[in-house]
Amino acid sequence: MRQRLTVKAAFVLSLLVAGESLAGQQKLVASDGQAEDQFGYSVAIDGRTALVGAFRADEGEIQDSGSAYVYTLDSEGWRFEAKLVAGAPLEGDTLGGNLALKNDTAVLGVIGRDDVAENAGAVLVFERESGKWYEKQWLMAADAKKGDSFGQSIALTDNTLVIGAPRSDASAVDSGSAYVYQRMNNQWQFQAKLTASDGAEGDLFGISATIDGNTILVGADLNDEKAEKAGAVYAFVYDGTQWYQQAKLMAEDGGAVDIFGVRVSLSGDTALISARRDDVEGVGVDAGSAYIFERSKGQWSQTQKLLAPDGKADDRFGRGVALKGNTAIISAMHNDEKDNNAGALYVYKKVAGDWAYSSKILAVDGMAGDRLGWNVALSEGHAIIASPNRADNGKNSGAVYIQRLVK
Repeated sequence: MRQRLTVKAAFVLSLLVAGESLAGQQKLVASDGQAEDQFGYSVAIDGRTALVGAFRADEGEIQDSGSAYVYTLDSEGWRFEAKLVAGAPLEGDTLGGNLALKNDTAVLGVIGRDDVAENAGAVLVFERESGKWYEKQWLMAADAKKGDSFGQSIALTDNTLVIGAPRSDASAVDSGSAYVYQRMNNQWQFQAKLTASDGAEGDLFGISATIDGNTILVGADLNDEKAEKAGAVYAFVYDGTQWYQQAKLMAEDGGAVDIFGVRVSLSGDTALISARRDDVEGVGVDAGSAYIFERSKGQWSQTQKLLAPDGKADDRFGRGVALKGNTAIISAMHNDEKDNNAGALYVYKKVAGDWAYSSKILAVDGMAGDRLGWNVALSEGHAIIASPNRADNGKNSGAVYIQRLVK
C-alpha cells in the first residue's frame, strides 16, 4: 500500500499549476524582541489581520509570561497594531504558545497557567473594539487537573471555540480531551467535552484541533491502533443538539512514530492531516508526508497522500499544514535548500479533482537553523510562516514571513 500511494503522489506532484507565482514576501519581527522570545512559535491569519505568539517573551521582570502581536494589512503592507499581554501575567504562563484568530476575536493559549493546578492551563480571550484590543475572558476547564495542558490547541469560528487538553486523563493517563464553548451573550460558555471513543493512555487526543462549520477534527498523534505512535484523527459533528463522533481517520499506510494527526486543517468536507515523521520509501526516515481525506455522504476516506517533490530524510514535511478552499500549504522545517534546517513551505492547488504541487517558498534571508515553517496559517491569498528560531533580535528571538500568493 505504501508503494502504491507513493506512486500516486508522484503522479499528482507532476501536475504543476501553470501561472502560479510568488510576490510580496514581508518579514515581521517584534520591535521589542529579545533573545529566546520565540516570536512566531504560533501564528494565525484572518483576512487583513495576523496574530503572532511569542510564548517565552518576558513582561518586565516576569520571565516567560508570553505575549502576542497583532498586525494589520494596509496599502503599504503589514503594520503593527497591538501587543497582547495578560493583565496579571505570571512567570511561566507561556501565553501565546498556541492561538487562534477570527474577525475581532483572538484566543491565546496559556498552558503554563497554574490557577487551578500546576500547568493545568488556561486560555485568554481578547476582542478588538474600534481598533483597540481588550482582555475579555479567562477560560479554564471545570475539571482541570495538574499538567492537563489545556490550551495546547485552539480552533475558532465566529461562535464556536475548541480547546485541546492533550494531557488530561479523561480515559487514561494522557489520553487527552477537547472542550467546546459557544458564544452566548458575548461570553464563551462551556458546551461539551470531547474524548475519543477508544481513548487510551498516552494518545494525546487534543494535540491538534480544527473546526469548520459543524465539524471538528481532533488529532491524537500518539494513538497506537495502526502501529506504535502511528497516530489518528477523530471527526465530530454537531447535530443541533450534541456533538457526536462521526469517524476515526488513520493513514492507510500508517507506520510506527508517523505521528499522523499532530497537525490538522479542515475546509468544508476536506481534511489535510500531517504525518511529519513518516518514513517515506525511497526518500528517507522522517521525510514526512501529509494526507488528504474527503467526506461524502457522511463517510470519510483517504483520497491522496502528498509528498514534497524534492523531499529528503529528516525534512519533517508536514510540520505545519493549512487548508482553505483549493489551496493547501505544507511546511518542511528541516529543509536544507537555503542552509541546514533553514526550512521551506510548499503550496498545493486542487486541479481537476487532485491536489498538485504548485510552488515552493523560502525565506529570502533564510539561514541555518531558522526552521521556517514551525507553524503556518492561511487566509485569502496570504500565507503566514513562522520562523521562531531566527536570531534577528538575539538567539531564538524569532520572526515570521507573510507571503502573498498570486496567480
